[in-house]
Amino acid sequence: MDLSPFERVGIIGLGAIGGSVALAAKRRWPSVRITACDPAPISHEAVAQGLVAALVTTPAELAACDLIIIATPIPAVPGVIGQVSHASLGALVVDAASTKRIVMDAAGASRLAFVGGHPVVATNGVGLGAARADLFDGRPWLLVSSGRADEAREAMLATFIVGLGARPEWTDAVTHDRVMAHVSHAPHVVSVALKAATGVSSPESTPELTNDWDGIVETNADCIADALTALAAKLPESAETLMGTPMVRDILYRAATLKARK
Repeated sequence: MDLSPFERVGIIGLGAIGGSVALAAKRRWPSVRITACDPAPISHEAVAQGLVAALVTTPAELAACDLIIIATPIPAVPGVIGQVSHASLGALVVDAASTKRIVMDAAGASRLAFVGGHPVVATNGVGLGAARADLFDGRPWLLVSSGRADEAREAMLATFIVGLGARPEWTDAVTHDRVMAHVSHAPHVVSVALKAATGVSSPESTPELTNDWDGIVETNADCIADALTALAAKLPESAETLMGTPMVRDILYRAATLKARK
C-alpha cells in the first residue's frame, strides 16, 4: 500500500467534516498519524478508539504536522489562521469553509503556505458523531490557491484529496462564492423562507445547523443577494401568470436544460 502524501496530519475542529477527513484518511492510509486540536469531550473518545493518535489544545502544538486542516465553523477560521501563523508552523495549511473570500483575505495577511478548500458535501447532523469515512466519495473538493504554497505541495494536496475519495477542482475565491451563492446558499435561504411562510417548524432544523448557516450568510451576503435578485428577475410578475401551466413548464424546462449541460 502506498503512503499518504502527508504522513502527519493535524485537524483543527474534529466535527462532521474534520472527523470525516480523519476517517477517510485512515480508510485509505491506515498508517497516517492524525493529531486533533479540539476541546470537545468526544475528541478524547476518538483518541481511545484510535482514530487520532494525539489530542492537543492549541494550534501551536501541531508543529510536527506536515498538513494542517482547519475544519472549524466559518467565523472562527480567520482567527485560527492567525494563531497558526503566529506559531510559525511550516506545514501546508488548508481550510474547509463554505465561503472563501474572508478566508483567503486572512490567509493573505498571514505567513502561511495556505490553500483554500471547500469539500462540497452535505452532512447529516453536526459533531464527530455525524462523521463518515465515505462522506467525500465522488464529491467535488474546491481549491483556491493563495500563491503561498509551491506547486509541489499543491499537487500533494490534490493527491491527498483524491485519496479521501473526492475530486479536487481549482477555482478562485470570488468565483467560488458567487457560484455557491447561486447553486447552494440562495436556494437554502429560499427554502428556509418558504418553510417559515408555512408557520410550521422543521424537525431537521437545529440551533447548530442554523448557526452554521449564519456564518455562510454573514460572509457571503452580497453574492447571496445578487443570486436572489437574479432569481426574482426570472419569476413572473404576478401569481396569475405563475398559475399558467405553460409558464411553469417553461421554468422547469430551462432548469432541466441547464442541468443537462453540466
